[in-house]
Amino acid sequence: MRVLIVDDEPPARRGVVLRLRKFRDVEIAGECGDGASAVKKILQLAPDVVFLDIQMPGMDGFEVLRAVPPEQLPGVIFLTAFEQHALRAFEFHALDYLLKPVSDERFEAAIGRARKLMDRRTRMAMAERVLQMLGQTPEKYASRFTVQTGARIQIVQAEDVGWIAAAGDYVELHVAGRSYLMRETMASLEQRLDPAKFLRIHRSRIVQSQCIVELKSIENREFALKLIDGSQHRSSRTYADRLEHWLSSGGT
Repeated sequence: MRVLIVDDEPPARRGVVLRLRKFRDVEIAGECGDGASAVKKILQLAPDVVFLDIQMPGMDGFEVLRAVPPEQLPGVIFLTAFEQHALRAFEFHALDYLLKPVSDERFEAAIGRARKLMDRRTRMAMAERVLQMLGQTPEKYASRFTVQTGARIQIVQAEDVGWIAAAGDYVELHVAGRSYLMRETMASLEQRLDPAKFLRIHRSRIVQSQCIVELKSIENREFALKLIDGSQHRSSRTYADRLEHWLSSGGT
């Protein structure tokens, strides 16, 4: 089984290489660190399986698959450090998906699954399903998030999220008194949220507008907000226009 490794993080690629060396029937055909190179390598090397990172600059993993002719699509094992991609990767009917950090047991299970599904007929059927999924129009805004709690992946509905806080390279989703840590930046998450329902009020805070029960003007176009769960938040001047527009539109 010939394998191509695609990940923009060199340590992640090295980790996959080290794990693959344990399997005598696996040949590492090559590796690359960006989407454009991945497309070229897939066409040149014709690997049986590609370990494909989803979140990459320039061209992400899904865009890589769109650029490859159907007859040359290899089996795909998605790699992702972002919980929200896990569900979509699974829906793509790929061979498997691995959520970083990957355990040895989970990695071996993915290799076992790849061995069983690598005949040409199965690969072509999987390629057709992948292309069908790629051709579908994705949701404009996220309706749910996948968060990892221990060994479990939990589904959090977007409508249940009262507010979101920045936490370094992570965000905290606050739902009915509980918080869920998700690896994503505030900037990328904001792009996936419906602006009619969520307001960015500070560089470290996003709130669901329907959860706002009280506002108090402070100074310099800043506000103190109280949400339905009793939590207190302060807006900043940087995002004052958004909050003022929401107020002027009657809070809708």
